[in-house]
Amino acid sequence: MLECELILSPSEDCREVLLRRMALKEPLPPGAAEWGGVLLVQGRVAQLMAAVDIATKAAMVCAREVWGNCPQHITTIAFIGDAAEVRQAMNALRDRGMIE
Repeated sequence: MLECELILSPSEDCREVLLRRMALKEPLPPGAAEWGGVLLVQGRVAQLMAAVDIATKAAMVCAREVWGNCPQHITTIAFIGDAAEVRQAMNALRDRGMIE
């Protein structure tokens, strides 16, 4: 089971902290910059890769790695987008039994 936290309308400070921790090889797509919501999902690498596949197919969200203290291991994924799309991604993960 993956751990998750839903943040709706994240503050500017929250966005800045996340941006510093994300691997942004490409800029966030248009619309994602509005940050209506962000879903943080944490767990094992294999589960996270499946979660990225499920959530990005179910909703118009972008998925980005959030680096922790050990950047060699992916521990958290941020799904960013419009609040409704982020909730749709969360529901898709819940429907698959990946989160509670």
